Amino acid sequence: MISKLKTLGILRHSLIMSVMLLFASALFSQTLKVACVGDSVTFGAGIEDREENSFPAQLQQKLGSNYKVGNFGYSGATMLKNGHKPYWNQAVFKQSQDFAPNIVILHLGLNDQGNNNWPNHKEDFEQDYLDMIAIYKNLPSKPKVILCRMTPTFSGHHWFEEGMRESFKEIQSKIEIIAKKAAVDLIDLHEPLYRFPEYFPDNLHPTKEGAQIIANKVFSAITGDYGDLKLPLLYGENMVLQRNETIRFNGSANFNDAVTIQFNKESKTVKSDFNGHWKVDFPAKKAGGPYPLKFSTPTKSIKLENVYVGEVWLASGQSNMDFMVRNMESAATVLKDSLNDQVFLFSMEGKTLSGEKFSDTNLENCNAADYFESSGWTTSNTKNLEKFSAVAYAFAYSLQKKLNVPIGIICNAIGGSPTQSWISREAMEQKHETIDLLNDTRLNPMVDTWVADRIELNMAEHSKTKIKARHPYQPTMLFDAGILPIKDCNIKGVIWYQGESNVEQLELHSNLFGMLVNDWRHHFKKGELPFYYVQLSSLNRLGWGEFRDSQRRLLDIPNTGMAVSYDVGNETDVHPIKKWVVGERLSNIALHKDYDFDMGYSGPLLDFVNVNGNTLEIHFKYGEGLSTLKNSSVQDVFIASSDKQFVPAQTKIVNGMLKVWSPEIEHPRYVKYGYTPFSNGNLVNNYGLPAPTFSNFIN
Repeated sequence: MISKLKTLGILRHSLIMSVMLLFASALFSQTLKVACVGDSVTFGAGIEDREENSFPAQLQQKLGSNYKVGNFGYSGATMLKNGHKPYWNQAVFKQSQDFAPNIVILHLGLNDQGNNNWPNHKEDFEQDYLDMIAIYKNLPSKPKVILCRMTPTFSGHHWFEEGMRESFKEIQSKIEIIAKKAAVDLIDLHEPLYRFPEYFPDNLHPTKEGAQIIANKVFSAITGDYGDLKLPLLYGENMVLQRNETIRFNGSANFNDAVTIQFNKESKTVKSDFNGHWKVDFPAKKAGGPYPLKFSTPTKSIKLENVYVGEVWLASGQSNMDFMVRNMESAATVLKDSLNDQVFLFSMEGKTLSGEKFSDTNLENCNAADYFESSGWTTSNTKNLEKFSAVAYAFAYSLQKKLNVPIGIICNAIGGSPTQSWISREAMEQKHETIDLLNDTRLNPMVDTWVADRIELNMAEHSKTKIKARHPYQPTMLFDAGILPIKDCNIKGVIWYQGESNVEQLELHSNLFGMLVNDWRHHFKKGELPFYYVQLSSLNRLGWGEFRDSQRRLLDIPNTGMAVSYDVGNETDVHPIKKWVVGERLSNIALHKDYDFDMGYSGPLLDFVNVNGNTLEIHFKYGEGLSTLKNSSVQDVFIASSDKQFVPAQTKIVNGMLKVWSPEIEHPRYVKYGYTPFSNGNLVNNYGLPAPTFSNFIN
């Protein structure tokens, strides 16, 4: 370990010395030469006016007159010496050396991933790359060599599912290994661009806008200028940190800046790395606050007076999660009598959402960087609470009353959004059916009709402008804009109210939902992150009963929970107003599962069905005290034989078991309950919680 630390120290010292020598050279000669070595992405293929808009050209503009940037990109070039078009054999390779560079930016590998190169020559890649680095390092000008993780290859490329996806990953991994072996720095060009597929019209080559992102990254790597101290989105006054878990602070600063973090009475200092990143851990704390928090670099400081430690939850989904407190039932009472100064709200609102054609201004906001507008942390006073999510606030308020600790609740729900818009690209790229969604985001028959129609309406003028935009309902867009920026926040769990925009595709939704849960657990770095969702309410709309049952089956995913809402639905309105009930039911799940409260949190949940002659005996989990509301007969229950022709059933409740039969069915096999889209189902347990829509068959 001591040897390793010593080696790292030597490397850091060497890096600092090389940077100092470069700048000393700049002062002496007034010009630092930067050689951009690469393939068509470096060359600027496909970019209009590439002489001005390729990334080396934009880099020159940013660096100014003290630098001279040379573009030595060659379209189609491979790093592999035995590739189909080796960079080694091109005139620009010799030209880049004759340029006598002080800095070399190496971006090669994209063309090596092709099936005509990688399968047969992959074992040569590492040594070939090391050989090229050595050639540049040994030039008389002794340049500093910087490698780049490759820019993305998107799923629409015709070779993507023919081996390119796997080859790309292998090459990226090898480039990271090569950088370590050669003791050179590494710029990540993949991550910032991966969230902007609209900047890659042919799935491989960036537009002017994409080239600008590359130029910005390379500029910062060369100069160490990352814009001084910057903090993540969720940092601010009244922020809440998760209690009883390690507290990690992170952010960015100029290269090698000492960043000092003072939290309450503790202080730690860390240096930002080559890419401007820094992070530091503080010990876990019990709930409390407010505490002071200060971040400082040699040239900038940010001080927060009120930071709390408590419980942090994320509320997400579509319009029923976004539904505002001011529009809920009993809103006036809530806004008067249910305020809580220990509940802190953070709202992320979409800037562009309408039933009209998007204007140019709308389109300019339709990207991962600009789509959400954040409120910052606010206290739950009347003014701030009116426009906040009713379900999310009811959930947070109920938690706070039971736990008596500060509660931070983040809401980033977007009305009408389908599940696929909330899943990461890396997850969506793993399966053919979701790759199809990525490649055909507007007219794919697997997209619900309403969603596809809205995208087409909103984006009708898009093709007439030069604005590069992506609709918020398109796959991965809301993940890129709304989840990625907060993934380093340590949240306790997620509450989710969504599904209305995926009702037409039951099987696809089930697959997407499971993918989403696993994806968020991966990105939030919590393999068992609690994920509690709402079973859709009642609505007189075709298919809602079947969809509710498919949601019930998703409880097979570990560490999930489901709140029933059909009993507080509205026959004609997709946005029922009894939101407090839904939020409380979600909170009961969390209180029981995550905070060990002994309380009812689920209605009667189908366990198994026995066939006893002409009667089906339905057994439940959490069925203690099984009864019906107002002691009436069981409503909305049907049975069928093996032909699945359902008829209304007669019923009897016996010691927590439901018996169902019909004179019309001699050999019953199947039962379904609460399947009517607007259901009057009335089964409850001794906690008064309703049984969810259920069946023992799959269509």
